[in-house]
Amino acid sequence: MISKQLFCKILKLIKEQDEIDDNFSKALETLCDSYCIYGTKNKKYEALFIILKDLFNDKGDWISWWLYEDVEKNIYIDSLKGKKKILIKTPEALYDLLIKNMKENE
Repeated sequence: MISKQLFCKILKLIKEQDEIDDNFSKALETLCDSYCIYGTKNKKYEALFIILKDLFNDKGDWISWWLYEDVEKNIYIDSLKGKKKILIKTPEALYDLLIKNMKENE
């Protein structure tokens, strides 16, 4: 298991690299006649996500969802009282959700 602090640092670095890749893609577009996306087949990213997914038993693919879906960061979980809405605005909240989910599925 990794600490919350390390998990948050990893997500921060991923987001920073995504921004660099996006800026590079935009620069490539000035030279090309079409839309360019840089870094989509990055094997290092793929390996990192495999590790994180396995470490956190992330069967719902919540880590990728949190990083890449441009939506309100809510997760709805079934409970005895119906659907429970959980706001996942920060990496810390995502970490807590993943840890809670791991403990419930042990």
